[in-house]
Formats: sequence, structure tokens, C-alpha cells
Amino acid sequence: MSLNPGGEARMTDLLIDLIQESDAAWASQLLGLGLNGFAPVDGDDSRLRAMLNLDSADYEACPGSGKTTLLVAKLAALAMRWPYHQRGICVLSHTNAARSEIENRLSGSAAGIDLLRYPHFIGTIHSFVNEYLAIPWLRSKGNPVRLIDTQFVLRKRMASLERKWKYPLEQRHLNEYALTYDKPDYTGDNKGNLRRDTPLYQRLVEAAKKSSEQGYFCFNEMFVWANELLDARAETTRDLRARFPILFIDEAQDNSEEQSSLVHRIFRAGDEPSRCQRFGDSNQAIFSHASQEGAKTDAFPSEPIHNLPRSYRFSQGLADEVKGFGVTPQDLIGAGPTSSLIRAAPKAPTLFLFDDRSVQEVLPRYGEHLVLSFNEQELANGTYTAIAGVHEMGEDDHIPRAMGHYAPSYDATSLRKDSSPRSLAQCLAKARLETEKNQNTYAIVNSLATAIFTLSDILGIAHSSLGRRSPHRRLVEILSGSPALEQYLALINQAISVKGNFNEDYWNAEMLPLIRSVVSELSGHIALTGDAEAFLEWPQIAAADDDGNQNPPLKVNVFSHPLDEPKVHIRLGSIHSVKGETHTATLVLESYFHRHHLSELKPWLLGSRSGGSITNRKGNVVMEGKRTIGRLKLHYVGMTRPSHLLCIAMRRDHFDNEELRTLEARGWRIINC
Repeated sequence: MSLNPGGEARMTDLLIDLIQESDAAWASQLLGLGLNGFAPVDGDDSRLRAMLNLDSADYEACPGSGKTTLLVAKLAALAMRWPYHQRGICVLSHTNAARSEIENRLSGSAAGIDLLRYPHFIGTIHSFVNEYLAIPWLRSKGNPVRLIDTQFVLRKRMASLERKWKYPLEQRHLNEYALTYDKPDYTGDNKGNLRRDTPLYQRLVEAAKKSSEQGYFCFNEMFVWANELLDARAETTRDLRARFPILFIDEAQDNSEEQSSLVHRIFRAGDEPSRCQRFGDSNQAIFSHASQEGAKTDAFPSEPIHNLPRSYRFSQGLADEVKGFGVTPQDLIGAGPTSSLIRAAPKAPTLFLFDDRSVQEVLPRYGEHLVLSFNEQELANGTYTAIAGVHEMGEDDHIPRAMGHYAPSYDATSLRKDSSPRSLAQCLAKARLETEKNQNTYAIVNSLATAIFTLSDILGIAHSSLGRRSPHRRLVEILSGSPALEQYLALINQAISVKGNFNEDYWNAEMLPLIRSVVSELSGHIALTGDAEAFLEWPQIAAADDDGNQNPPLKVNVFSHPLDEPKVHIRLGSIHSVKGETHTATLVLESYFHRHHLSELKPWLLGSRSGGSITNRKGNVVMEGKRTIGRLKLHYVGMTRPSHLLCIAMRRDHFDNEELRTLEARGWRIINC
């Protein structure tokens, strides 16, 4: 055991052997995997070695390898033996849904529950940066922090600009993101070729500065202030490493350069780093927008790399069909499906062919295929989805451009993770999607509380909902002792009772009166303004549905088949929105960005190409172009979701007859729409 200059044992050395082999069996049982969930299989002991290892390492985990299960098992075992009262384990995820999954699975044991409170941290990278760095630093400088919400804050900043500045912005093809910054002087490299000495540039900086000084920030701006703290107080990294001697990062392939460089600076750069274990799959590295860069600082994976090639999601047959789409060649061992709810055998992959006239027949034919492929119980217990690489329409050309060409009533806004819906009803409709995916009403409860805080903020009365407590708990705390608390709890019961599935009549009669009472108490009984009233209005997008119903529930992107007496409900979404999920059946739909995605990947589908490299005329191995690599990663994510049935939909005129015969020889079923 090494000693530091003061003669004390290094914290990270004290972590050795905290997990025993017997703990692996205990954790396996805790998670419902039986005694042998981490035992070697056919000579492959990678899961057991990963479970016992506490050295810094990167785990390259294939789709369905159970990496989140592995992470939760390690955390539960560590919690049982954790000997420190003021030092904790830090777990960073990318989304609140991932954090909630980890928390829910840990809550099955007393030891796991201990990890959900001090001195440990489980949360998103953004929430960690906010809580431990940016917010304390800003407040120490006398700067309030009232709201962190990119979409809301950018609308607020744009509204603050005088009309004379908006036309020049449009002329330069600059949008509201020109009002963000990446430096502590409120400037940024997001303003095109606009010179810093121009009045327009200075006005954009002024708007961002004034907004921030009032306490309104975009999500990524908090990284600016976190880095400023580290520049000013070098001891901060030492203190955080002492507090968190071990760090786990889930979905590490999704770290942007901005995130990776900051996490590396906090925990890994220089002397006395924390132990760091990262879990991810480099073949599934897709980002929320095209301009976002993957990590260059401490990129994933880095040595030492441990491979987890065994998928418990799908069979070897499906593994053989999809592994060629992986940019980096990887052994993909199909050891599934393992679902106890779906007894059906894996089905042959299916290709739906369509043209301009039949594009809206794809979803009905998919629904019909599901009804014929699964029994009534399997249709009720399974998860059935249809997803597209592009889900926002933009132009109405290049059929199919996006999900809207298949389902005209599709609402892309409700799927955006970073979006701030323009109405309270849309907030709840968006939360309902999370509830349906996770079978947990926390999304509806916290979404309602967050929307009420937003409404109060529109009225100019800011009640910070930031911090470790959920927005719901924070709101209960603020309303404690007032009559509005009872009304708020009644409102929660109303929303949960219908699982967020209400129509305009229910909204106006049951929800709005309670919301108005709660907001009135929260805002000091200020009269609602025009903007606040607009936030409470029923969205126009729900004015009618495709079947002519005059008072339908708010759209939540579900296609039911058949329409009159549905036997299966198909959730619609983007490929981005289903990362990390397992579906019984998945339909990956053709979409368009510069070219049709799946058409461009046809050589990989036919088996004539594999991976992300190619041998050029000189005999040198080179990588495919950036756009092709992006298409491969995006559709590798989509095609590795299903446990039992993979379907894709493409244009008929993108194939010749010989290519269709090749697919049939590879085991594909072809259905013409």
C-alpha cells in the first residue's frame, strides 16, 4: 500500500478487494438473476472479472450486455462494505431516466438505499457540475441562480432584443443559440463570422450577460462557471477527489468534449486521480445534434479496455445481421432473448417496401405483422416501437424525410430531451412518454412541479427548484402550511389517475382550476399575464385527431392497430429517444438527411460491407466519411433494440430484384406495402 507525503494511505488504495466473489452471487440474486448471473458462460468470465475489478478501466459493452445491471450490482456490493462516512461513490449518467433506473434498482436493498444519500452522489453530469461547482461559485460571487433551462432562457433572451436586431440575425442565418456563451466574459464562438467589435455582437453579449446576472442560464453555460472555479481555486479538484475516491460513468461513449474535458480535469488529470470506471459502447456514440463533438480529451474507450461481447437481448441470428453495422468490429455473441414475459421464439427480420403513395401504409402493415407474429398476452406484455433517424419534418420533400411522412399527427416536440414545451399540457404529455417507458409516475409528478415553477417564473416570481431534492419535494416544501398544498396534492392525484392522458375538456374542468390556485399562492396572488395564460392554454396541435374526434387526448405519439379495436400499441419516436431500451419488436424507418439513410447503408444490409473502414486503391485501410460513420452508429443503435423481431422500412425503388433475392437468402422476409 503506497503512502502520500503525509504518511497516510492513499484513498484509492483502500478500495482494493472491497468486492468479494461471494458478493457477486449475492448481488446477482438481489437483481433477480439467480445465483449465477455473473458466473462464467462457455469459458467467458468477462462479467465476473468486471464485477470484481475496482481498478480504473473502460468497459466496452455490446448492446444488451447488461452493463447497467453490472453497474448496479457493483454499487450494491460496494455499498454493503463501504467503510467511510464522509467519502462517497460518485455515479454520473447522461439522462435523468438513466439516473432514475439506477436509483430504482438500488432501492431493493438496505445497502443500496444508503447510496442514494450523503456522502454519495448519483446523477447526471450536468447536475453534478451544477451542485458541486457552478452554482456554489456563482452564488459566492453574489450572482443568483434562479433557472437553468436552455429553451426557456433563450426565448427570454430573444424576447429582450429590440426588433431592429432580429432582422440582422436572420440575414446572417443566426438563431437563438447566438445568445449563448462559452467564456466567462459572455462571448462565444457561436456567432458565425460576426466580428466582436460590431454593435450586433455586443448586443448579443449584453443580452446574455444581463440574463445571467439575473440568474437565468442555459445548461451548457454552467460548464463555463465550473471551469472558472477550477481556474481560481485549484484545491477544488483535490477536495472532490478526497470526497469521491471512486467514479463510475454510464454511457461514457456519449460524453461530449465539453463534458469529458471537465470530468477529466476534476477526477483524473495530474496526481492522485480518483479510480474511474467507464461503461459504454463506442459503436453507439450518437449525439443530440450534428455539430456536437465527441470527446477528444480522455476519449472512450482508453486503455485498459475490457470487452463485454455477450448480449442477453437477442439471438445469434439477429447478432449476425446487425454486427456489421458496428463501426468498430466487435464479437457479438447473441445469448438471448431472456425475457420471461415473451415466450415466442425470435422471428425472421422483415423488410417493408413502399413508395410515395403507400408510405402511410407502413405502420398499419407493421401492426398487422405484429398481430400475426405474437399472441394476445405477448402483445399486451411486450414493447413495440417504430423509430426514425430523423423525426422532425422540416421540408415536405424527399419522401420519406422523417417520421411525419409515416404518421402525419406525430409530434416531434414532445421527444426532445432538452426542449422546454410551450404549454403546461405539453409538459405533461411529454412526461407521459417517460411514464409509459419506465412504468413509473415520477416523470409526471416532477414535470408538473417543474412546469408550475416555470409558470411562476413567467410571472416574475422566481422560486429556485435547483438542488438535490426533486422539483415536487421542493414545491411541497414551499407550499407547506398553506391551503394551496392540499390543492397541489389533489392536482398530482388528478394527473396520476389518468396517467397524463387527458383531453381538453378534462384539462379545463379538472386541472386548470387547481393549477391556478397553486400558482396564485406561489406567485403572491399576482394576476396572470398574457404569457402565463398562453402557457396554460390547451395546445392547438391537439385540436383534432386523424379519426375526426373533436376532443381527443393530447398526442403522445402512439400508433394503435387496428384502429377500431386495438390489439397492439406501437410507440413512435426517434432513434435517439430509445437509446438503452429493449423492445420486443422494433421497426427502423427510412429517413432523410442529405440522402436517405438506409439506402446509403444498403451494402451493409446486403452483407457486402462491414464496419467503418475501407481499403482504398493504394491498399491502405481508411475510415469511411464522417457522414457514413454517423449513419452507421445511428442505425446500429436502432437495429440492436429488439429482442425478438427486427423490421426495417425502405423505398421499393431503392432495390433491384437481385438485391431482394440476396436479402431473402440471408433470411429476411419481405412485405410489400
